[in-house]
Amino acid sequence: MHVRNLIVFSLACSFPGIQMLAQPNPATVRLSTVMVPASSGLLNDLLSEFEKQSGYHVQVSVTNQDIYNVARTGAADLVISHYGFPGLEQFVLEGLGQWPRPLFATQTVVLGPPEDPANIRGAADTVEAFRRIAGTKSPFILNNDPNVQALFDLVWEAAGRPDRGDWYSDLGLEGSDAVDSASSVGGYTVWGIDPFLHYRATHPLNLEILLSSDPLLQRIMVSTVVTLQTSPTVNVQGATALQEYLVTPAVQARVRAYRYPGLPQQFWWPAAQHGLPPGKLEHDRRP
Repeated sequence: MHVRNLIVFSLACSFPGIQMLAQPNPATVRLSTVMVPASSGLLNDLLSEFEKQSGYHVQVSVTNQDIYNVARTGAADLVISHYGFPGLEQFVLEGLGQWPRPLFATQTVVLGPPEDPANIRGAADTVEAFRRIAGTKSPFILNNDPNVQALFDLVWEAAGRPDRGDWYSDLGLEGSDAVDSASSVGGYTVWGIDPFLHYRATHPLNLEILLSSDPLLQRIMVSTVVTLQTSPTVNVQGATALQEYLVTPAVQARVRAYRYPGLPQQFWWPAAQHGLPPGKLEHDRRP
């Protein structure tokens, strides 16, 4: 399947794909990534041109758990994850990965019933939307995904710590369970755009994307080149070439232009400008 050779690691089965990925091949770059860049179709859109330009073949493996433990085995050359993903900091501090480079940002979205009783559609920002939900005492179901919880805590503080009355529900639900609950009670919740679209495709839901444009909802993703300290077979040169390709202006423009099929909204955002070295920043240039 060309660049789209996705090998899904089953961590419960002792990493069955690692032996195949670990075979050294200087013409292959082994990219290990969390789910969203692959399942969204963004990587498909970006990597084929890299293969044409560079002559490298990109072999992609996908996992949402212990991705840096996989990289520790020497089974990856480049890793893409959200910034702050568990294990990333320690991986770099131990010398197993180079400093992370920002690539792009995906986002969470605020979901709610089509009738939108709190009138948050088109709100100025997420904080204002939450104030309206609390003010109208519309049902709100907390999604206990750790990243969503961190966002909620910030929004709750910024909204002035509204009283968490009967309208607010924290039942320990996470991901699709929280979304199902919000759908059943005509309430609001927050979830990642990619898992929501995939889940909605097979599960009828009484929910719509009501707010998505607030930068507060964006989540930056980074790439990390794996070092030879993990394994002498790591393709550092190929990984570096792929990373440099992903942060070029042309590719960042493609990230900005990328759309999910059938949706006009922008859900992927260029982020490489946040990782430019000092000499590359406009205000650091000297005559």
